[in-house]
Amino acid sequence: MSNKTAAPSLVVHVRELLKHPGAHRHVVLRGVLPGVTSPVARVPADVPVLVEAEVESVVEGLLVSGEVSTTATVSCVRCLAERRQEVHVDVQELFALDSREAEEEGYAVLPDDRLPLDTMVRDALVLAFPFSPLCRPDCAGLCPVCGANRNEVDCGHDAGVVDERWDALAGLREQLAREGGAELGGRQAPTEEEDDARPQA
Repeated sequence: MSNKTAAPSLVVHVRELLKHPGAHRHVVLRGVLPGVTSPVARVPADVPVLVEAEVESVVEGLLVSGEVSTTATVSCVRCLAERRQEVHVDVQELFALDSREAEEEGYAVLPDDRLPLDTMVRDALVLAFPFSPLCRPDCAGLCPVCGANRNEVDCGHDAGVVDERWDALAGLREQLAREGGAELGGRQAPTEEEDDARPQA
């Protein structure tokens, strides 16, 4: 989820905070952030992300607490229709003073006393995206035959049609059924009740 090569887009200059343990600062950052995407949602490259947070100097490093918000484009998992959705997520992360002490890359103060928030914001938003979004609860999805959106048109294809990729498996099942019947001479195998009813030798 992190963008390791690009320079950070959302940064806070924290030199004064580092000089005064216990000090804190309220920050509001707004900017575009690349790479905020999941299989079903994304933040378009031209849509800004808003960060409003409190940065506090603590013994272990810098504690960032606040909220991240943006407008994401979400795709329905059934019909693939896209819609806009507001995303708001609370954040609270501890940033190390040295990158060698950070538990994860992107969660440490930079050597020039800047605090990069890109990784935190990106991770928080992706985790806040819906896992299996629907355009509506009763979405009919796409036709497996012609690909038409069944919410918009009646393509005339049977909703219960089987995907052609399963034809080989269906043929194998029919073959096994025929071979099983041939081995029994066209008769079905006796049930357990029939076996119990047979006279014992």
